[in-house]
Amino acid sequence: ACSCALPPPLIEVAKAAEHVVRVKVTKTVFLPDPLEEQDKSAVWEGRVWSSFKGCTPRRIRLTSGANSALCGVRLTVGETYLFVLRAADPDGSYSVSSCDTFLRWANVKKADRRALWRINSLVCPPQWTVRYFHK
Repeated sequence: ACSCALPPPLIEVAKAAEHVVRVKVTKTVFLPDPLEEQDKSAVWEGRVWSSFKGCTPRRIRLTSGANSALCGVRLTVGETYLFVLRAADPDGSYSVSSCDTFLRWANVKKADRRALWRINSLVCPPQWTVRYFHK
């Protein structure tokens, strides 16, 4: 069964993270049967709308465990999320689990949104640059 520690406040986690991005999930690539395909990962594609920390490609692949017992999550196509991510996996995808910090963008508090814009000290090369849209 999946067991997670109580997460620290969002901005504290974001400051320590490799990547902090706002992503709109655009496509479900693969959704395994939660019982029959536990050895496979769920996979989604997304468009990075804002990068608050780190340099990610504009289009990213997100993976998660097959079911909640494996700390897997289910993302909704068309929904925009804030993800606090580790470095990319060897295949270039980014892992997301129920123990990670991620939430629907609509649920990010206004004070946290303002604070997120202040944490990025890295300037990404032009090929990694993401257009920033404030909403």
